Amino acid sequence: MVETNTQHQPNKDDTVVFLTRHGARIDSDDHRWLAKCSHNRANDPHLSPAGEIGAVELAQKMKELQTTEDGWKMLHIVSSPYIRCIETAHAVAQALNASIKVEPGIAEVNSSRHPNFLDAVELKQKFPSIDTSYIPALNREELSVEYSDGACAQRSANAARIVTERLEVEGRPILFVGHGASCLGIAGEFGQGGYVGYTSFSKFVREGDNW
Repeated sequence: MVETNTQHQPNKDDTVVFLTRHGARIDSDDHRWLAKCSHNRANDPHLSPAGEIGAVELAQKMKELQTTEDGWKMLHIVSSPYIRCIETAHAVAQALNASIKVEPGIAEVNSSRHPNFLDAVELKQKFPSIDTSYIPALNREELSVEYSDGACAQRSANAARIVTERLEVEGRPILFVGHGASCLGIAGEFGQGGYVGYTSFSKFVREGDNW
């Protein structure tokens, strides 16, 4: 189910940011999922069947916005590198004929010195819409070990701000696809607090220096 939280309608010159969280994860439904996979990344589960449906619904919503709102035809999709986020972003990318920018800066809480996610080149082997030319705000090597959701939220907020400043000059809306903690930080950066549900949908519009 896609939940919509829309701040207000944009003018053509306003920067528009969309935010969503990945769909439901397979490890919530199947505790033996990792044994059935071809990898051993225990913190990188893919979407569950319900999560896949949520991603399709999100893509349909974004497609509706693309065809009904004035001012934009192309979209920047910026996703965490974890598979559940990439799969969610991929559904939108296919629907909108867009590419995916992989941004470690909005990844899940980093509890390891060696985050166990795939890089953009590896992801592109399965997801052709990955843009390997994109330069992230934070690389894997720049991620510090974190001990709380709050640390992840702060790091993600900073990364989202940097990404938005870089991309908004092109005049396209930006869709961030993150996790519970990273979405909390990103939403806070754009003036909204509170829980962000699976494939929920929020929209923020810049008005001067405010959102």
